[in-house]
Formats: sequence, structure tokens, C-alpha cells
Amino acid sequence: MNANGGMSTWTVRQERGSACLIKFIAWLALVSGRRVTRLLLYPITLYFLLFAPFARRSARRYLDRVLGRPATWKDVFRHFHCFAGTILDRVFLLKEKFDLFDIEVEGLEELHDAQTGGRGVILLGAHFGSFDAMRALARSANSRELKVLMYDANASTVSAVLDAINPAFKNQIIPLGPPDSLIRVNEALGDGAMVGILGDRVTRGEKTFEVDFLGAPAKIATAPWVLAAVTGAPVVVFSAVFDGDKGYKVQLRRLPVESGARARDHEKGRQFAQSYIAIVEAWAREAPYNWFNFYDFWD
Repeated sequence: MNANGGMSTWTVRQERGSACLIKFIAWLALVSGRRVTRLLLYPITLYFLLFAPFARRSARRYLDRVLGRPATWKDVFRHFHCFAGTILDRVFLLKEKFDLFDIEVEGLEELHDAQTGGRGVILLGAHFGSFDAMRALARSANSRELKVLMYDANASTVSAVLDAINPAFKNQIIPLGPPDSLIRVNEALGDGAMVGILGDRVTRGEKTFEVDFLGAPAKIATAPWVLAAVTGAPVVVFSAVFDGDKGYKVQLRRLPVESGARARDHEKGRQFAQSYIAIVEAWAREAPYNWFNFYDFWD
């Protein structure tokens, strides 16, 4: 399967699976509260373990690599349960109920350094941990506005569910693809905002860099590199790892970008992509069950 085939797989499957799961868990959470709903995640996880064979096979292939041994059913169950838990927490994080969580931040000084002089910052993440926990960071990072650059053509159902939870959420989105996307990003960065983008998936027809991830070649989109090179904005790689019950650990690492770098410089772009994915890989080895790409990342 090539990169475009992989894109077709993740866009279709993520939309269907994530929308149903988010909608159901959101309903449970609002009716029962977080503590009760977390207990109900066990049968939900078991259901997906039994009846989501594609995601199960993909999770096992990833876990084999990151754990350095054949993954067991218990490993896959734990992986799915961690994913379901972060989806549950999306409900409360979108409603800004940060008091329900213990959120630790590591590397905040690197973000503050990147913000010197009131500059906007590109926050480069992956489908690893909880993006919504970054809302707590935005609240503590000198009250900087947070914008999210995302590909949403395949996620209308998911977006509708999230909009119902927090109608203001859509105001934070800058869609990837429209001609004015880069203009809107430049305006946000010029206003000192933090612009978040996830760099670990490839959309149809998108240019890529080949990188090494967990010992095998994988494709990384060029979009984050182009964005950094064109805007000249500092880049900080981030994750927010779920580490049990109420805990999230936000991690921040500055990713150097050469001043005046050109977007078409393929080799510098490839080095940028490899440095990014190396940080994500190190975090994945520390918290392997927080990786939420349930498709074959290497195909």
C-alpha cells in the first residue's frame, strides 16, 4: 500500500470509528460523569477488541515494534482502553473542566523561549496522547490563543459531535487545504498565537519525506516543514500523555529550524522530519499505549 492508499484507509476508518465512539462516550459522560464512565470503558474496549479486526491488527503490529516483543491480547486491550480513556476526557477538556485532571508540564521553558518577543509558535504534535490537554497549556502559556490547523474534510461527523460539546471549538480551527489557510496561519502567528498541527499523517496526493520510525521506513507529510520554512515561526514539538486515572503529562521540545530555510530544500526538510519523528519515537517508547494511529503506519 502506498502513502495515498494509507491515507484512504485512515480517513475512512477514523471517521467511522472515532465518530461513533466519541458520540457514545460523550453521551455516557454527560449522563454518568467521569468516574462512572471510566468503569464502562472496559466493556466498550472489549467490544472494539473483538469487533474491530483492522484496528486490532494495526495496533498489534505497532506494539510488536515499540515493545520489542510480540504483543499480547492484554497489550492490545490496554492500548484500546487508553485510547477510549482519552476520548472520554475530550468531553471534559472541551468543556474546560481542567480541575478534574492532574496536568504536569515538562519543558515549558522551551515554549517560553520560543515565544520571546511576542512571536507566535507552531506546536507540532502527533496522534499521540491527548491534543485537548493542550488547552490547559494554552491557559498557562501567558494566555496565548490556540489555533488548530487540521484536515477536516473526512471528519464532519466527529466535528459535529465536538461542536455540540463546545460550540466555540470550531472558532479555533483553521482547515488545511483552502487557498487562504496559510494566510490565516500567518495572521494568527503575527498576533502571537500558538498554532497546533499534527504531522504524522499523510493526506491524498500530499508530498512526503521518508523517515525511520521504530526501525522501519515511514512517510511523513511535508506540510509542517513548509509551514515552518515559509512563516519562519519557531517550532515546538508537543505531546500530552495520559499516565493513569487523572494524570496527563504535557511534554515540549524545541525543534531547531535554520533561519532563512527554504521550503523547497528537500534535505533540510527531511532532517527536520526525522528530528520530529525521533522525538515522537522516544516518547512512544516511554508511553507506548498512547499512540493512536490505528492503521498500518508503515504501509
